[in-house]
Amino acid sequence: MYLYLSLALTVSAGIGFGYGLYRFFRDKSALYVQMIVFGVGCAMLGRLFTTLLYLVNGELNDGFNVGMLGIIGSFLFFFSANYGQMDSIVDDGSTKFRKTRIIALAAPVTVAAIWCVIAATSGINALSIWVGIEMLFVALASYFHLKHLIIEDVSFGLIRAIRSYNLLSLVYALLCISEVLVDVLNLPAAFSVIVCVLECAVLLAFIPVLERGVKKWTT
Repeated sequence: MYLYLSLALTVSAGIGFGYGLYRFFRDKSALYVQMIVFGVGCAMLGRLFTTLLYLVNGELNDGFNVGMLGIIGSFLFFFSANYGQMDSIVDDGSTKFRKTRIIALAAPVTVAAIWCVIAATSGINALSIWVGIEMLFVALASYFHLKHLIIEDVSFGLIRAIRSYNLLSLVYALLCISEVLVDVLNLPAAFSVIVCVLECAVLLAFIPVLERGVKKWTT
């Protein structure tokens, strides 16, 4: 079953990545958008490795596997897209946005709390350590996703246009963490199926939702 779930995620991410290449790399597009497309591409490569590992070994390794780099790469691209130029446009560092910055910390704090549950359940071992490293990048990206979801909009509706994308990214972060949580807590297989179906839906929706938002920048 896990082989088929991993295959479904690989295909969904592959479709999303392929569509992103078609829409945003034929002509000159904003680097922000292209980085997100590369993030989906990293998800595809990570899931592809996981699928091949299931196919060859029948199970995943305890602790680190190369597929984790796909998740790390995804959220590193998502983080890089929002950090820096995009964030400086919406947040000038003044006290005006202090409350927003504090509220946005709820996202990484939630990620950290879930890792504590995983560590408390499985112990401090190879799995919890590598998952912790993976979740560090999820936490970094999730902070900016939540921040840009709730922050006051700027001229031309720049942030409002991509709020749906940031919401999807937050959901995807939660789902990636839930995958590990379901496994560690030994929850019924139905939970894995539900998480997988939702992840597939998000991976397929990423680029179309982003495309719709980007169009608002130029209209």
